[in-house]
Amino acid sequence: MCVAVGLVLTMTYLPLAGAEPGCESHSTPRRVAVIELYTSEGCNSCPLADRWVSSLPLRGFNADRVVPLAFHVGYWDYLGWRDRFAQASFSVRQRAQADRGSARFVYTPQLLLNGADFRQPFLDSVFSERLAKVNSRVAAADLRLVQRADSAGVSIELESRVIEPSAHKFSETYVALLENNLSSEVRAGENSGKVLLHDFVVREMIGPLRADSSGRLHWSGTVALQSHWKHPDLGIAAFVQDIRDGDVLQALQAPLCSKP
Repeated sequence: MCVAVGLVLTMTYLPLAGAEPGCESHSTPRRVAVIELYTSEGCNSCPLADRWVSSLPLRGFNADRVVPLAFHVGYWDYLGWRDRFAQASFSVRQRAQADRGSARFVYTPQLLLNGADFRQPFLDSVFSERLAKVNSRVAAADLRLVQRADSAGVSIELESRVIEPSAHKFSETYVALLENNLSSEVRAGENSGKVLLHDFVVREMIGPLRADSSGRLHWSGTVALQSHWKHPDLGIAAFVQDIRDGDVLQALQAPLCSKP
């Protein structure tokens, strides 16, 4: 059986950043948190956590405060249902993140807030308090993201600068392509007969990208968009992380650019 904590809530879908797509985005002076959800369609405890993460923007936890990332893992596939969103690299990341944050084990649904195991996630008062502490801190990194749509997909140019000198050689930068408004009709396993809804699903993850000795990074690349991905539901997230403890120095999220 999957390991989980329980909650009861309803979910309403909201677009990734709540605004018309733009092609250039900048991080804010204050720190934005990252909440990572490790989930699986083969886990009967996961749908409630999925809905909680999906509902964050509607409850005032917008992208200027927290960037949600839903990583689907495949280690429950043996129960009878193969999660089509799962990637082996996400399971590897979950274990690495757990080691950084001194978590004793990995499980689903597991939530990490800025790299730390977060086991009281479904009470807004607790989450709001923890998030407010993160948002009150001055950003320890700057991010600038430029997107250009082209025939191959989306061209991305990312600049990051780690402000805190002690973190220069310990920083890693990541870029994630996210998709919202996804659903699956599950026909086997613990969730057999259910229709599962997902948002902020990580489709592609690029990184770790390393800064130079001064804490600066300039990276560019192209992400190919699969034909079954829904362009209006796609977005880009970027974040800088301290490899020593998993703390997020700064994060940024934007809708996918639709302009050439």
